[in-house]
Amino acid sequence: MARTPKPDIQLAGDKAAARAIASVRSAFNTALETRSLKAIADCLHANAILVPGEDARLINGRDAQIEAWTSIFTQAPDVHYVRMPARIEINEDGLLAAESGRWTGGWTVEGMTVRYTGRYFAKWRLDGDDWRIEAETFVTMRRQTV
Repeated sequence: MARTPKPDIQLAGDKAAARAIASVRSAFNTALETRSLKAIADCLHANAILVPGEDARLINGRDAQIEAWTSIFTQAPDVHYVRMPARIEINEDGLLAAESGRWTGGWTVEGMTVRYTGRYFAKWRLDGDDWRIEAETFVTMRRQTV
């Protein structure tokens, strides 16, 4: 049986905390794949901010993000997004973390496949015992329609 290689994520600072964030990121990716709005919300801080990769408006707050995901899943039923962390770094007091990596997204419209790729940065905050995404900024590096 072939083994699927694990992504190579550079962990800095408190390694256990960085692994916990990697686990939440994986859960977030799964939530996007399964369209689980509750699981998406569980990964987000109440005041989470999302800066989209192109000209879309800033999305401010967990509730606004859930509204946006609801709309996206309705308008593009085959939409898919994945965030692939390259580095997760925990700050010195263990309450904040930085994640950076690549993202991909895609969907079909009018029989054409649209694909986006780019870079992202995420700010994480320890919220009680749980790590939650406080902010994400995306930069679209490539757009392709086939």
